This record gives sequence, structure tokens and C-alpha cells, in this order.
Amino acid sequence: MGIKDDMQEKARKAKEKMQGKQDEAQQRGQSEQERLRERAEQGKQQGQRSFDDIQDEMDDRS
Repeated sequence: MGIKDDMQEKARKAKEKMQGKQDEAQQRGQSEQERLRERAEQGKQQGQRSFDDIQDEMDDRS
């Protein structure tokens, strides 16, 4: 019975370790998605500002 108990304990620890790695990977993925969303929003805002500047310049010329 001792060997069986040892193997079950090792299997349980390995499963917990694997779950921890999966949780870390999921959190990293969510952080990366949020960072990319923020960069996309900043790019969109910058593009809108550039467009507004061009419109203002065109209005000034007319």
C-alpha cells in the first residue's frame, strides 16, 4: 500500500502543479489581450486626432 499511496500523492502534486501553470498562462493571456486592446484604442485615438488636424487645416484654407 505504501507505493500506491506515494504514487497517488505524486500524481496529485503533479496535477496541482499543472493547474497552477495553466492558471498562470491564462492570466498572462488576459493581460496581453488587455495590453493589445489599449494599444489599439490609442492608435485609433491618434488616427482620429490626425484626421481632425487635417480637417482643420482644410477648413482654414477655404
